[in-house]
Amino acid sequence: MRNTIIVTAILFIAVVGASIYYFSDLNKDHKEAVKPLKYLPENTLLILSVRNDEITDNIFKDFEVFDAVIGFNETKRLEEFKKKILRNDALKSYVSDSEIYISFHPGDKKSVETLFTIPTTEKIAAHELSTIIQQMEKDYEVAVQDTLNQHIFSFNSGHIDSILYVTYYESILFASYAKPLLTTIMSKETKHLSEDQIDYFIKNNSRNTPLSVFFPHQQLPAAVQQFQRTSSGTFLKQFEGLKGQSAWNINFKQDALMLTGESEIENTDGNYLALFRNQRKKTQYLYNFFPSATAVYMEYSVSNQRQFTEDLDDLFTFRKEKEKIYNQFKSQKDTIAITKFRQTLGTEFALIEQSNQTHMGFISLADTNSWNRLKRELFEDVGDSIYRFKNSNLLYAFCGDAFKVFPRPYVAQIANILVVANSSNTLRDYKNDWKNRNLLIGTIGFKNFEKLQGNEANITFFVHTKNANSKILNSLPQQYQKNFRNSDNFGYQDFYSWSTQLSGNNGSFLSRVYAIYKSKTALGATPEWVYPLENNVITRPYIFEHSDTSQFILLQELDHTLHAISPSGRNIWSTVFSGRIVGDMIQIADRSIILVTDRNRLYRFDTSGRPIKGFSTGVPEEPIATPTLASIGGQSLILVPTKKKIYTYNLDGARVDLFQDENIAGDINGQIKVVGEHFAIGTTYGRIYLFNKEGLIAKHIDVPGNVVFRNPIGTIEMSNGEFTVLATDTTSNIYKFPMNNPPVVTRLEKWNSKFYADFVNIASSSVPEMVIVDGSRLCVYDITAKDTTKLLFEYSFTKDISNRPQYFRSSTGSSAIGIASKPSNLIYLFNEGGSVVDGFPVEGQPLFYYGKINYNSETFLLCMRRDHKLYAFRHQK
Repeated sequence: MRNTIIVTAILFIAVVGASIYYFSDLNKDHKEAVKPLKYLPENTLLILSVRNDEITDNIFKDFEVFDAVIGFNETKRLEEFKKKILRNDALKSYVSDSEIYISFHPGDKKSVETLFTIPTTEKIAAHELSTIIQQMEKDYEVAVQDTLNQHIFSFNSGHIDSILYVTYYESILFASYAKPLLTTIMSKETKHLSEDQIDYFIKNNSRNTPLSVFFPHQQLPAAVQQFQRTSSGTFLKQFEGLKGQSAWNINFKQDALMLTGESEIENTDGNYLALFRNQRKKTQYLYNFFPSATAVYMEYSVSNQRQFTEDLDDLFTFRKEKEKIYNQFKSQKDTIAITKFRQTLGTEFALIEQSNQTHMGFISLADTNSWNRLKRELFEDVGDSIYRFKNSNLLYAFCGDAFKVFPRPYVAQIANILVVANSSNTLRDYKNDWKNRNLLIGTIGFKNFEKLQGNEANITFFVHTKNANSKILNSLPQQYQKNFRNSDNFGYQDFYSWSTQLSGNNGSFLSRVYAIYKSKTALGATPEWVYPLENNVITRPYIFEHSDTSQFILLQELDHTLHAISPSGRNIWSTVFSGRIVGDMIQIADRSIILVTDRNRLYRFDTSGRPIKGFSTGVPEEPIATPTLASIGGQSLILVPTKKKIYTYNLDGARVDLFQDENIAGDINGQIKVVGEHFAIGTTYGRIYLFNKEGLIAKHIDVPGNVVFRNPIGTIEMSNGEFTVLATDTTSNIYKFPMNNPPVVTRLEKWNSKFYADFVNIASSSVPEMVIVDGSRLCVYDITAKDTTKLLFEYSFTKDISNRPQYFRSSTGSSAIGIASKPSNLIYLFNEGGSVVDGFPVEGQPLFYYGKINYNSETFLLCMRRDHKLYAFRHQK
C-alpha cells in the first residue's frame, strides 16, 4: 500500500502543487470532528475525507479517474480493506456512516505512507475488540504486539508488501501499511497539525460532498522535495512561500477530476502569486494564441492595474531589487519611451514552456498604434518583423516573475498580442504555427478541457500530460518514474491535462483544479465494433431499412465497392459499382435503393444488393446531384439532374420524355427541389427555373448583373400553396424569390467566394434556417423575416472547413449540424441552440453518421479514422 498516494501526490502537489480549495460547513459537533485529526503529525502532506456509507460507494463505483490515480492494484486492496474489515459484521456497526480520513505522510527513502483514521461511533470495549479481531482471522493471519503500551494488530493476507497494521487508540481506529506511522501517532513526542488548520478543515468540510481534501501549505516544499529530484522549475517556484491552508470539494464527473474551493493565505511577503489575491477574476483569452506543442503554461489577468503595480513595487522592495531595477531605467536616455511602452501594454500576460523546453511569453497590447511608434525607439530590428529589446528586464519590471526568464528577449506582434522569446528562431517557428493554425485550442483534448474549466480567473496553471511527459519524467525520482510509465497499474498516460485556477477573493483565493481523463466510456474512446476497409470512404454511412426487424448500413469506399454492414458490424454483402456515387443514396417505399454515379449510371437495387430488373441504366450525361423521386401523372419517376438537363426514368429503368425540350442557361446547381406543383432548380448564371409537371418551364427568374449561384437553392412552402425560393451568390448576397412578389436581396457580411450555404430545417419549425460555413466559421441565420436575416449562432474553428456540413434529424424533429475538420481530424456536432453536443468533438474524418443504427437502438457515431476503419461508438449520454 506504500504506493497508494504516488499518483495523487504527483498530480495534486508536485505537478499542481499549489491547488487550493474550499468547502461549506460540516453539520456535526465540532469537537467530535476535530478529535481524530489532532493526532495527525505535523508533516502530513494531504488529507482526504470520505463517508463510510453505501451512497459514497455507489458514487465512486467504477470511477476510472481514481483507479488511474491510485493504481488498479491499490484499488483492489482498498476494496478488500473496506469489504473485509470495515464491512465485517463484527465491526461495521461501530464505523458505519463515520468519516474516514486518508492522510499521506513522507516515509523513508522518499516513499509516501498512507494512514487511515476512522473514529468509531461509540467506544469499543476491550472484550468486544477481542471478538472483532477473532472475526478478522477468517480472512487474515492476525498477530499482535505491544508498542508504547498499546496493542498493534497485523493483518496478513499473504502479500509480502501489504501487511496492514491496526491500532485502536482514543476511540479511533488507525490503520496503515507502515507500522512506524502508527507509533508516530501515539508518541507523546510527535508534533501535530495546528489547531487552527484543523479548525479550518472542519469548518470548510461538507458532508454533502463525497470527497473532501485538505492541504496544509507549509508542506509544499516537503512535497516538492519528495517528488522532485531537481530543483523547483520556473512555474513551481512561483508557488513557494504561499503559506496557509486549503479545503477542497469534489464535483463528480466520470471522465474528469474537478475540485473547487477556497484558500486561506498567510504570510504572503515575497510571494509573486500572492499579488493576485487583491484582484478580481477576469475572462482570459491568451491561451487562444498558444502553439499546439505547449507543455505548461501560466496565464495571468489583472483587473486593477494600479493595485497590481503597487503590490509589485512592494515585492521588489521586499526582495531588495527595486532600486537596482529602476536605477537602470533612470540612467537610460529613453526613460520617456519606456514609460509610454508600459502604458501600451495590456493587463493580460502569460508564460509557456513548449515540449522542446523553450519558453515564450505573451502579453496583450492596450494600444497597437503606440507600439508601432515605440518599437523603433526601444527595440532592435532583426528582420522578419522581429525585434529585440534594447533594455534588460523591462517585462520583469512591469509584470514580475512571469517574465523573469526573459532578460532581453526578442519580440513579434501577432494580432493585438506581443510574443516574446529568448531566440528569434523560436519566434519564427511560432509565426509559422500561427499561420498554419497549429494551436493548442485546435486539439481534441483542449476542447474537452475548455468545456469543463471555463476561462475566468486571475491565474491559470496548465500542464499538458503528453507534451510535458519528458519534463515530468526528468523531474521525478526513479521509483516514481516507473509508476508514471506503468500503464498496466496506473493511468497517468490517460490524463490529457492537469490545471489549477486561482481567482482573487478579498485577500484569499477561490480556486479550482481539473484533471481531464480519457475515460473508456467517453464518446470516441472504446468502439462497439470496428469494420476494416482497404481505402478511404467516399460516402457517409447511410442507415436504411433491411427488413421489418432490422436496419443496415451502406457506404462506398474509394475503389467504388459498396459495403452493406449489419448494426453489429458484420459484413452482409459487398459489390463494386461503376463509378463514384454522386449526391446521396435514397430508399423508396419498397425498400429498394436508388443512386447515381459519375460514370453516368443510374442504379436501383434491393437490400440484398441485387439489381432491380431494368437497372442499372445509362444516363446521357454525368449526374451532378442526388436523384429526386416524384409523382407525375400518377406515376413514380426518378429525376436525375446533370449540368444542362434533367433526365427522367420510371421505376423499371425506362427513360421518360420530360424536361428535355427546354434550354437552361448556366449549369444546374444541386438537387431538384419539389415545391407545391413545381420543380425548382438554380443555375450558375444566377437564374431560378420552375418546371411544371409536364416538364415545361413555368417561370424563370434572371437576377440582373453578373451573378453566380454556386450553392444549392432552398425553398419555403406556405400553407396556402405559395412558396419562396432561396439562394445565395458568390458575392455574399442572399435572395428570396416569392412566387408572386418581387425578389428581396440582403447582404449581411462579406464571405469567401467558396463558402458553403445550405437551407435546412434546424429548429423543428416549418421554415428552414440558413447555414453558412465560411472558412473557419460556422454561422446559422434565421431567415423568416421578409427583408431581414438574423444571426442565431456562430462558432469559430481553428482550421478552415473544407467539407460541406452534414445534418442529422432526431426523433424530436430537430436537426443537429455535423462539421468535420479534416486538417485537425475532429468531428463536431451542434444542437439547434448552437452548443456543441456533449461528448464532441471526437477524433474522426469527414463523412460520418450520428443517430440510431437499428430500430430502437441507442445513439451511435459511425466515423472513419486514418487507419481505413469504420468505427461504431455508442454515445452514452
